[in-house]
Amino acid sequence: QKQFGFATVTATIPLGDFSGEQMRVLADLARSYGDGTVRVTMDQNLVFRWVKIGDVRELYARLSAAGLGQGEAGTIADVGSCPGAESCKLAVTQSRGLGRLLEEHLRARPELVAASADTRIKISGCPNGCGQHHIATLGFQGSVRRVGGRAVPQYFVLVGGGTGGDAVSFGRLAAKVPARRIPEVVERLIALYTRERHDGETAHSYFGRVDVVT
Repeated sequence: QKQFGFATVTATIPLGDFSGEQMRVLADLARSYGDGTVRVTMDQNLVFRWVKIGDVRELYARLSAAGLGQGEAGTIADVGSCPGAESCKLAVTQSRGLGRLLEEHLRARPELVAASADTRIKISGCPNGCGQHHIATLGFQGSVRRVGGRAVPQYFVLVGGGTGGDAVSFGRLAAKVPARRIPEVVERLIALYTRERHDGETAHSYFGRVDVVT
């Protein structure tokens, strides 16, 4: 926060899920350490404003005690997803299931997070794009294909999307991949970025300029 002596504190909420009990804790923490409000970000996290610098450690300790102390907010490990087929009648894939899988996979591989921390992953269970996959560095759009007479979940892989300042760029279609192979796809894309990027080049810039072959 730009005001001297204060900070904004982001609580990482995986896939935007928290319980009623945690909600009551968050309300109490907002009154005790902030301005009494909690803001919801477009990345499905929560933000406390007007937290005194000296109170940040204590706030973090209380968030951790409530099961909300996970780090890596705003990094590649902070995956965003729409509700998917768990509750949406339009979705054709379990996008939240893929989101959980990718978060667990990336958090277990801190070297991948460090190599591409500025990369954002967003997932939608259908073309409607409620998970904002089209404006993510790596976006995944749910789809299905017929294999041997049965429907198999797959994802369209989009790269190079993002927002910044007054500009928005949509991701470009790079591949269509079975759902079970998405963690492998993410690893290969991170490896490609770390191997071929220019000095100081962000993942958004890199995936925005490279050629894609579908």
